[in-house]
Amino acid sequence: MIKKMDIRCQFYGKKFSPKVVEKQSGITLENKIEVGDITNRGKNIGKPTDYGNGELCPPKDFKDNEDFGLYWIALTLSKHIDIFRKCGAEDIDLVIGVWYEKQCNLVFEPKSIKLIGELGIALQVSCYEDY
Repeated sequence: MIKKMDIRCQFYGKKFSPKVVEKQSGITLENKIEVGDITNRGKNIGKPTDYGNGELCPPKDFKDNEDFGLYWIALTLSKHIDIFRKCGAEDIDLVIGVWYEKQCNLVFEPKSIKLIGELGIALQVSCYEDY
């Protein structure tokens, strides 16, 4: 049984600007880092970063849906992927973390998978036993 699922799309790039993405798209990103920001974690802690980063996460209303917001992410990406790329996104990682108890069965709706496939983005899934 799935206990928790976390879905997010991570954007990275040497010229990626999450602020510009937010301004142009109206989307709010999480865990934003602008090129040149001083980092407080990772291998370059205390130094300016040489890349930009941001994460697209489904709003709470969508996280509570049966698909935990996967369709929302897929639809939002399909509408705004050009903006992300024009704003410097070189790497785009769509990641799902699944915490389960006893058995983990995942079902992805065709409409979500179709949109993700059309974008050419790999879907990464990591499963963790919830204790």
